[in-house]
Amino acid sequence: MMNYEQALDYIHRHSAHSAKPGLHRIAALLEQLGNPHKAGLPLLHIAGTNGKGSTATMLASVLKEAGYKVGCFTSPFIYDFRERYAINGEMIEKERLAELAEQVMQAEQRLDEQPTEFEIVTAIGFLYFQGCDIGVLEVGLGGRFDATNIIEQPLASVICSISLDHTEFLGNTVAEIAYEKAGIIKKNCPAILYGKNPQDAIETIQKRCDELSAPLTLCLPTELISCAVDGTTFRYKEQEYFVSLRGAHQADNAAVAIETLLQIQDRFPWTEAQLRQGLKNAFIPSRLECLSRDPFIFIDGGHNKDGIDMLLAAMDQWEELKEPTVIFGMMKDKPYQYAVRQLASRAKTFLTVQPPLPRAMTAYDLKNMADLFCDDCIACDSYEQAAKLAMEKQNGCILAAGSLYLAGEVAKELKKLI
Repeated sequence: MMNYEQALDYIHRHSAHSAKPGLHRIAALLEQLGNPHKAGLPLLHIAGTNGKGSTATMLASVLKEAGYKVGCFTSPFIYDFRERYAINGEMIEKERLAELAEQVMQAEQRLDEQPTEFEIVTAIGFLYFQGCDIGVLEVGLGGRFDATNIIEQPLASVICSISLDHTEFLGNTVAEIAYEKAGIIKKNCPAILYGKNPQDAIETIQKRCDELSAPLTLCLPTELISCAVDGTTFRYKEQEYFVSLRGAHQADNAAVAIETLLQIQDRFPWTEAQLRQGLKNAFIPSRLECLSRDPFIFIDGGHNKDGIDMLLAAMDQWEELKEPTVIFGMMKDKPYQYAVRQLASRAKTFLTVQPPLPRAMTAYDLKNMADLFCDDCIACDSYEQAAKLAMEKQNGCILAAGSLYLAGEVAKELKKLI
């Protein structure tokens, strides 16, 4: 029997992507495991460029509040690999993860083609969530060929904000990316769509829904009442709501969650009080997460243009985020020039780091760019150095930003110093 560390080693030794996209590998793997995805667990399936993790978290929180046993599968993890698998907000136990990984490893040995890492991760999730009342399933990448799309008939297909990201896999236009996201829509299955998507994305999704006789709900505009460090208050369909997740965009994500919950209310009843409490309780790390209030320390993993713009909106609105000491790192395939220009020009001090991945920008290249926009820029050799310097130089606020890969590790170092 493998232990937890051996289970992680087993999972991570698989490649991130395959040269042959498709669902054939996950189908073959799940067949060897007894097809747990066909065991009858009702599922909500969530895709999107931004907001799908937040929306999944809100849905799971409200359904838990309503008394259901809710499995929630999200990615990527921030602090602990086990975050990917939660039942009623509690991560999977290490021993259980090791046990399920061993089952998957034994099944894999009977296959002709090795699965990808995410296919292994997804198979473990289908095994773990057996026995839940309902599951919330977040797509890993795209939709059409994502391992989660092996499911046959979800309760609803939910598509959040769509913008340009992962263009090397999903296409170079919003319409092409929307087509990939629309791959999760199933025949006669209700679909819910984020209301502020670009028109070409909406048209692409609508066309796919028409082809599959899938009724589409397009979320209505929300009215923002307040957006502060304590959370976001908004009005939707003449009702006022509060969600603890920060940022004006979370009002629109909450609207997607509300419409999804309305869609399934006959089968999974909930009350208005449970809805409100569930939105209030929802938490997801590294989405404008506030680690401390003295000094203010914010962690944000936004890594595409829309994600950066959401962060900038908060920086321009909140006094708590004025002239922060920024810790920044980003991948080469992300809009690092835009992010550096916008963040460094708002920063008191700009500290750069290099996440330990081959596609990460070097701290020194980022620092050289930032020098044009901020008078105090330093390239750091480690997360530890960046955290210590940030605490020394901060003037009331620290912001770590640019990558979900960076967020968790920087947060761990900052927590040691609070």
